[in-house]
Amino acid sequence: MVSIRRTVLRVIVGLMFALLLASCGDSSPSVAADDPTEADGEPTPVLPAPTTSAERTTSAEPVEPAEDSTSTSDAATTTVPPTTAAPTTAAPTTAAPLEISSTPLESVALDLELIATLSQPVGLASRPGTDDLFVVEQAGRIVRLPNGGAEGADTTLDLRGTVSGGNEQGLLGLAFSPDGNELYVNFTDAGGDTNVARYQMAGTVAAVDTVEVLMQIEQPRGNHNGGGLAFGPDGYLYIGMGDGGGGGDPLQHGQNTNTRHGAVLRIDVSSANAYAIPVDNPFTGGEAPEVFAWGIRNAWRFAFDSVTDDLWIADVGQDRFEEVTVLRAADGGGNGANLGWNQTEGNETYRSGVIPEDHVAPVITYAHGGRCSITGGEVYRGSVIPELYGTYIYGDFCSGEVFGYRVDESGSPVVLDVPKISQLSSFGRDNNGNVYALSRGGGVYRITG
Repeated sequence: MVSIRRTVLRVIVGLMFALLLASCGDSSPSVAADDPTEADGEPTPVLPAPTTSAERTTSAEPVEPAEDSTSTSDAATTTVPPTTAAPTTAAPTTAAPLEISSTPLESVALDLELIATLSQPVGLASRPGTDDLFVVEQAGRIVRLPNGGAEGADTTLDLRGTVSGGNEQGLLGLAFSPDGNELYVNFTDAGGDTNVARYQMAGTVAAVDTVEVLMQIEQPRGNHNGGGLAFGPDGYLYIGMGDGGGGGDPLQHGQNTNTRHGAVLRIDVSSANAYAIPVDNPFTGGEAPEVFAWGIRNAWRFAFDSVTDDLWIADVGQDRFEEVTVLRAADGGGNGANLGWNQTEGNETYRSGVIPEDHVAPVITYAHGGRCSITGGEVYRGSVIPELYGTYIYGDFCSGEVFGYRVDESGSPVVLDVPKISQLSSFGRDNNGNVYALSRGGGVYRITG
């Protein structure tokens, strides 16, 4: 049942939109472990017409952990001062700023709208200035969904046959530059190593003859390869890197700031060289000056809040706990933050570890037991579901549950009233603040009220 509060909020939002047009003349998680992707490399995409109903699915089988080096790069780097993000052309979508609702999240009835069925979708991004969605298929293809739907879907970039396959490898991440003119991808090559590459956009496709490999990082094992990409509010590119694989971080990358493993990296891609190092990166004098935040096991997915600029990092756990850490923009954005791995897991020590003095504790933790691998999400900033405004939405790959947590920390994390999603691989957001969920089994869903 939709509450009276919800109905009133919808009426208010509707009236505000009408006035604007007239004036213009026209159960709670507590603390859990392995990574969400697994590819067989078979390109079998299907693009049906969108449907308005979503099936309730059973939870997925957990992905088994794989085993666990050092990083290398052939790209020249320089150090540059901080920059500001280039403006985008995406228009605002709300008539007035919304406020975080006091409606209990567990009472908000939600559903899933299937907008496309693809081959092993593991990532979704929007392009500034458009309503198109771009979905990452793990086997190596990026599919454009015009205006957020399957009708007229086409291929933006096809790397199938050049990326490695496997449990947690392949084409893993996608981001557009703030002006929408460049496309950045994160993938593992035929040798299994991480590559971050840039393409110039030519219309709605990536011009393959413009490719620049900005960074290559050796991967000692086929798991914990990270994969996330996002442009921050400072205009820099952020890159998620896992600890290099193997149970318990055997190469001790997590607490080593001289490796690019086990970290979120930050680089300036506006440089005349492949990239430059922002001068305020915390370890510019070390062997891995790209490191921004560290002590991370595998930040498969992270996201910036489009309103507050806070950075939400979901770190996949090992034996017991999954966790989410928020690095507040008001507190410096997390520059140099140590998330604690492999000395900590969740809020507790890992095995015989000692909690570091500079440890930044997570705001969300939950235990294993039916749940096993966190899928990092997005902050909902849309206007369609006012009760979700300002809610961080995330899930678990194994249980298929979708969770919500208000970003003002006004309540505990809850299981949202939405169908479970088998093989819940990723979340994404469009330029209107709506949130999408992806199933590695094929479904691309919009979360609806």
